[in-house]
Amino acid sequence: MNAPTTHCAGPTHQGRSASVLMVAQEWNSGNGGLATLNRSLCVALAAAGASVVCLMPSASPDERAHAAAHGVVLVEARSVLGGLPRQAMVRMPPLAPGWVPDLIGGHSRFTGPEAMCLAEDFFPSAKRLQFVHIAPDEMEWYRPDRADDAGVRAEDRTRLELALAAGAYRTVAVGPRLHGLLRRELSVHPGVPEPALLVPGFDSEPFRPRTPPPGEPVQILLMGRLEDFDIKGVDIAARALGRAVSLRGGARRPEVELLVRGAPPGESAALRDRILDLAGDIDLRVTPRCFTTDRVTLDQELTRASLALVTSRAEAFGLVAHEAIVAGTPVLISDRCGLSPLVEKVGSVQAVGPVVPVTRRLDEDVERWGYRIAAVLDDRAAAFRRADELRRALAARWTWKDAAEQVLGL
Repeated sequence: MNAPTTHCAGPTHQGRSASVLMVAQEWNSGNGGLATLNRSLCVALAAAGASVVCLMPSASPDERAHAAAHGVVLVEARSVLGGLPRQAMVRMPPLAPGWVPDLIGGHSRFTGPEAMCLAEDFFPSAKRLQFVHIAPDEMEWYRPDRADDAGVRAEDRTRLELALAAGAYRTVAVGPRLHGLLRRELSVHPGVPEPALLVPGFDSEPFRPRTPPPGEPVQILLMGRLEDFDIKGVDIAARALGRAVSLRGGARRPEVELLVRGAPPGESAALRDRILDLAGDIDLRVTPRCFTTDRVTLDQELTRASLALVTSRAEAFGLVAHEAIVAGTPVLISDRCGLSPLVEKVGSVQAVGPVVPVTRRLDEDVERWGYRIAAVLDDRAAAFRRADELRRALAARWTWKDAAEQVLGL
C-alpha cells in the first residue's frame, strides 16, 4: 500500500537541525532491551546532528552525565502531587525556552500513549512516531501464571498497539518480523502508510579481534528476564546443554559452566535447581545471577563467554542476540527471534548456521540445539572466527548512522 502524500513531506529539519523528543521509561536498561534500543537510537540521532531530548519519569546524575556526553539532554517529567509517574509524563515537559520538537517518539504501549498526549495537547505541529517493539499475540501465551485470560490480555494489548500505530504520523517497526506483521495489520486502515523498518545498528563497538577466553570452565551465557522462563526457552537451553555435554563423551574436555544472568530476586537457588534437573545427570556447573543494568558487568560477561544462547520461543527482535553479535561472541539464535532473517541474509555465514529452529517438538529441538552447542565447544577457535565474520557482514549492511538518518527522514 502506498503512503498518502500528506504523510511524506520528507525530512523534518528544513534548513536547521531536527528537534526530537523521545519519551522513555528510563535511560539505563533496568527493565530490559527497550531502554537499550532507545538509548542507542537517541545517541545515534544526536550524532546525526539532531537536537535530542529524552523525557523520563526520573534521571540520576550519572544518567544525565552519560547522556550529555553523547549530546542528549535528559528531562524529568513534572510530577503530579499524589499522582503516578505516568500521569507526570503527560504534563508539559520542562523544555528549554523556544525548544519545540519536530518529531515525538513513543515506544509501544509503554510510552506510546504519553507521546500521543504530548503531541495532541502541546505540540500539534510535531510528527509522532510510534516505535513498535513487541507482538502481544505471540508473547502472552507463554505467561500462563497470570490471573487473567491470556487470549483476552493478548487481544487487549494488540488492540492498544494498533490504535497507537494507526493514529501516528508513521509507525516504526523494530526488525523485519514486526515489520511484516504490522504491514498486514495496518493495511486495513485506509490512509495509514506502511510502517517503516528500523534495524538497530551492528556497528556499536570497534572490531577488536576475539579469541576463545582462556581458563576453565568454559562459560556459556544465557541472559534476559528469566521470570519469563518459557518465553526465553530456558528449558530448551538446559536440556540442550545436557545433551551437548553427553555428546562430547568421556574424553578429557574442559568443564562447562552455564552463567544465567537474569534470575528474579530471591529465586536464584530455585532457578539453579530447576536447570540442573532439566539438564540431567551430567557434569555441568550452573551459576545464576540476578538481573542487572550495569553495562560494565554485562560487557565483561559477554567477553568471558565462549557461547551465548538465545533459545526464545517468541522474541520480536532479540536484543540479547544483537549485543552478543556486536561483542563478537559466538551465538546460537532461535529462528523465532526477529533478527534471525537479518542473520540469514548475510550469505557467507548462512551455511554455518547461527540460527537454530525452535518448534513445538521439544525433543527434536533439544537434539538439534545439543548438536550445535557441542560443535561450538569442540572447536571454539573456529566459532570465534565465524562470529567475527558475522558481525562484520551485518555491520556492513546495518549501522546506527543509517537507522538515525532513516528516522530523521520520516
